[in-house]
Amino acid sequence: MITTIIIFFIATILAFGMLSFRAWEIKTNRVILEDDKPKFTGELSFRYFEKIFLYITKRIIQWMVLSFVKIWFTITTKIRIWIKNKLPKINKFFQKKEKVVGSRKVSFVERAVMESKIKIKRVKEKIKKEHEESLSEKIEDKVEEVKEEVDKII
Repeated sequence: MITTIIIFFIATILAFGMLSFRAWEIKTNRVILEDDKPKFTGELSFRYFEKIFLYITKRIIQWMVLSFVKIWFTITTKIRIWIKNKLPKINKFFQKKEKVVGSRKVSFVERAVMESKIKIKRVKEKIKKEHEESLSEKIEDKVEEVKEEVDKII
């Protein structure tokens, strides 16, 4: 956020500097006006046509690929639904078998993450206990000091 603000201020200062320099050029008549610049005649080159045709070709190929993919997915889903409704035995043969979740082996990474969570929880509890103990000791010390002062006064 701070870098964005700094960049904004630098850009604003540079823009102000460029405008003030241009104003100084205009005031001191140091600006060279070129009225004799050649006008754009609109020459058409082979490279220009090549770029246009490459762009059009790219768009046509993208459209063809996307259309093919759309048609492919539409046909496969319709066939899947048709097989599911009309031929349940074939559908049952091609269905994926569900794995039992309970017998799944925990991977090394999952085990490491679980152990880390448990360790973090233990550290939090330990810190909380130490903090509570130190707080209770401080409170007891203050109570004893106040009792001693009250005894002195009485």
